[in-house]
Amino acid sequence: MNVAMLLSCGSFEGFFVGVQHQTRQSYLETYRNDWVWDYALGLRANGIVPTIYIPSLYESGRYETDADVAVRFLPIAAWYRPAERRWLKRLMRRMRWSLYLDERLNTMAFMAPLRKATREDGIDLVYVQEHWNGRLDHVVHRLDMPVVSGDHGGHARGVVKAFKRSALKKVMLCFAQTPAECRDIEAYGGRSMLASNGCDVSQFCPDLTVERGKTVLTVARLTNGQKRTSDLIHALALLPPDWSLDIVGSGPDKAMLEKLAADRSQSQRIRFHGHVSRGQVRDLLRRCGVYAMPSANEAVALAALEAMACGAAVVLSRIRAFEQIVSDGVEGRLAPVGDVKALAGAILDAWSRRDALGAAARQRVAAQYDSRALYVRLADALRRVVNPAAFAAPVAPPAPIETYGLA
Repeated sequence: MNVAMLLSCGSFEGFFVGVQHQTRQSYLETYRNDWVWDYALGLRANGIVPTIYIPSLYESGRYETDADVAVRFLPIAAWYRPAERRWLKRLMRRMRWSLYLDERLNTMAFMAPLRKATREDGIDLVYVQEHWNGRLDHVVHRLDMPVVSGDHGGHARGVVKAFKRSALKKVMLCFAQTPAECRDIEAYGGRSMLASNGCDVSQFCPDLTVERGKTVLTVARLTNGQKRTSDLIHALALLPPDWSLDIVGSGPDKAMLEKLAADRSQSQRIRFHGHVSRGQVRDLLRRCGVYAMPSANEAVALAALEAMACGAAVVLSRIRAFEQIVSDGVEGRLAPVGDVKALAGAILDAWSRRDALGAAARQRVAAQYDSRALYVRLADALRRVVNPAAFAAPVAPPAPIETYGLA
């Protein structure tokens, strides 16, 4: 069974080059940080052949990778290129209908290559990233094959939903990260299945030989409107001087965050690491005193799950995706979005109870968010979608954790 996984970015150049500072070569050879690589490898392990589809202004063609997952660039028609100018993107973000129109136009500009690619690759099903954008609304009505969608950090607030009811009724299945997201989808007539992100708990685990220090770690794309990394810089100024902050990731707001650190006289206490390997991320998670993610909105973030699996004391924002994985004071701490004083206080409290919180966090992830169980269920659900006769049958519940040989 062949599945195309269509990413939500407007173009490879706009996101992976402009935000993540990748080239075609580096993306194909070394970049493995996005959710799609974890999902693709998980599906591959369960007998499904995934191909990552990325719209691109200047790239085209199908490429094999050493991860045994193919990547295909879908060329965007030249008439759309002026719409990729940054000033126009910023303007569109302020106007709901303009942004929605851009999403539809962007998708129109690569529909012909998308149809051709699905034929050449023998695709049985298209998995579209996100439910609430205009891309899904366009694709689902114009592909003659099953389409499903997945929640990977998008949200329903403030987006145009005039065409959602007709789109979601046609989507075969919407994978949601939280029960609340399931209810939102069903309110528009869609079929939902709870399928939150998972973590490979055999790879991300504590190292009891390493001593944790007074460092706050965050792993995030540096887009401050969503990730609110600036809140951590402000919070650091409220912590004792022996605390430091490690920021892993890159993005368009890096220069702004560096300037903020300098303005707050915190530059000597903050390390900007940029992109690092998954192994380096794991080492940092095992050493940090507290892992923090003060985001305004998220799916069940993989980085947070990996931190918890490594036994880190976590401080997360009080949003519904994080409330699903952490009970405040049990597996970690939750702080209101944008409340810097509460964030600083939660960091100090998490540090004082780091052993108990870290152990509880590890136990929660191992019991409920093991990615091996997730991908078994996901692959099973995709097969049922492609086989309509089996689609009505219930999806098997997650297998007990003992099935996977974990302690």
